[in-house]
Amino acid sequence: MVNTQHSQTFEYIDLIRRKIDAAGNEPKFSQEISERARRTPNSLRNDRETLRTFAELIAYSQNAQARLVSNLLSTDVFETVFDNFEVEQVCILKPAIIEAKYWKVVSAIRFKKKIAAIIGCAKSLRSIETEYGSFIELLERTRIPLILRSESDIERFWQGFNDLLHTMNRVEMPFFGRVTSLLHFLLTVGYDCVKPDMIVMKVAKMGNMVTSETGDKNLRKVVRDIQLYSVARQIRPSVVDLYFLIYGGQTGVKYLVDPSFWT
Repeated sequence: MVNTQHSQTFEYIDLIRRKIDAAGNEPKFSQEISERARRTPNSLRNDRETLRTFAELIAYSQNAQARLVSNLLSTDVFETVFDNFEVEQVCILKPAIIEAKYWKVVSAIRFKKKIAAIIGCAKSLRSIETEYGSFIELLERTRIPLILRSESDIERFWQGFNDLLHTMNRVEMPFFGRVTSLLHFLLTVGYDCVKPDMIVMKVAKMGNMVTSETGDKNLRKVVRDIQLYSVARQIRPSVVDLYFLIYGGQTGVKYLVDPSFWT
């Protein structure tokens, strides 16, 4: 049975969906909803693809301009800079040399320290490979459900997430030893969760889902509540994530609704 608090949360998310559905800019809005609903979990095939995914998420992080980063990633520059993301090769790169040689062409990522972080990810992936065989094998060991269909699946998601987070910190994985960034990674590769970023947390606080927009406990609560809603309404969390981003006014998704929505 859904408790009173969850009932209020569900009603709030239902209201957000109704408002945005009524303002959707078609067919772009429905196309984006369908794309998110079809995301296939566990699509990574090897550590090279894992490192590329880490690198791309790091590039977009810390308020880098999404348009500029997208333009950068649409070229083969990142592949050149980071040796086609071959883990062993990236491990031996020197951040200072990369900065001196390539900073002008990768400056869209905003901070030079991200170069060292990407190299650090490669080193941590090598540690994981030594212990587990590959990052994908580590991910499989966590038994995080690929699709959430019940509350017991949600429980198993968080048990596996905690195990994965612990390992990421133990191997000193840059960026992805944090709750928000690791959830972002899992969302990106198709797992049923959301990234509790500033916009998602702002929208959650507006609906009294939490009393604060910060703190790991609050971040986890918002993601869990959205997962519960998703199971109850049979909708992917990645789709609910989109509704939150639109409602919160994220620049990159504003085009999905009619401009009148913002007046």
